Amino acid sequence: MLNRPWWVGTAVTPAGASKCRRGPGVRSSLPVRPAPVARVATALLPVLLALGGCGRSPVDWLDLADELELEPDDPVAGGCRKVDFLFVIDDSASMADNQRRLVESFDVFIAGVMRSEEALGSVHVGVVTTDVYVPGPPECRALGGLVTQTGGYNSSETQCGPYAEGHNYMTEQDDLYETFPCAAQVGTTGNTLEHPLEALTSAVTKMQGPGECNEGFIRDDALLVAVIVTDEDDPGPVAHRYEKLVDAKGGHEDNVVLVGLINEPDTECQLGGHASIGLWIDELIGMFSHGTVAPVCGDYSQAFMQAVEVVEAACQDGG
Repeated sequence: MLNRPWWVGTAVTPAGASKCRRGPGVRSSLPVRPAPVARVATALLPVLLALGGCGRSPVDWLDLADELELEPDDPVAGGCRKVDFLFVIDDSASMADNQRRLVESFDVFIAGVMRSEEALGSVHVGVVTTDVYVPGPPECRALGGLVTQTGGYNSSETQCGPYAEGHNYMTEQDDLYETFPCAAQVGTTGNTLEHPLEALTSAVTKMQGPGECNEGFIRDDALLVAVIVTDEDDPGPVAHRYEKLVDAKGGHEDNVVLVGLINEPDTECQLGGHASIGLWIDELIGMFSHGTVAPVCGDYSQAFMQAVEVVEAACQDGG
């Protein structure tokens, strides 16, 4: 399937985006946070430019990084060849419209990343919910277990997986425009006490073991991109969540991108019912070099165009 990329013609790179720009992480409604200083000393920049600058392919840049001995222990340094996408989706009663917007805007995000990263050849895509999701095989009925079957009110009510390669997560071999909507429409019968950050860290740590639901999903040599979609906050605190995510990526915090579609501070969204400001989620995203926050009630296509730029910056920064 890689000989005829499924994303060709489905989305465009965001206006103004440039594969040569080492852009900052973008956070809507908050001051722009600059990306960390590149690992190459400023004195080396003329050398890099003389060797080809933006005209070099991601593979060339990796070869150059090897020659200069830049981050030799970082399996993602020099460009993104693999990306693991994890979507943490709130399945409580207020989320039907948000799940619909997520499904409708998915192509903007995934295809935008694929088009902007020329070296990218492999993706894993998984969905988890903010509580223990009952449909699906017994080994997946735990917080952070990947969704392979949906059930309940407002769900797709469908057996979605195992997917094309026999896993509980999707890959580039799947028709993601069919399988992702199936899995992402998890419905609205979930618990009103959400644990999105515990679901996230559980999905990439304890659910990864041999025989576990998520075995093989998170790869050491892949960029982790986690998208959190919820109108409520996590119970917190978050320092240990940061540590778990960084440990899951071998100590390379810049190999993690967090995208939050939440009720961010000073939100424009209405806070009726159980909805709340996502203070703990916002704090965790702010701890990482690469992250973006946008309103859960807003334009998901615009939010995902921002997210594509953040992923692009993470890939260019060596992670």
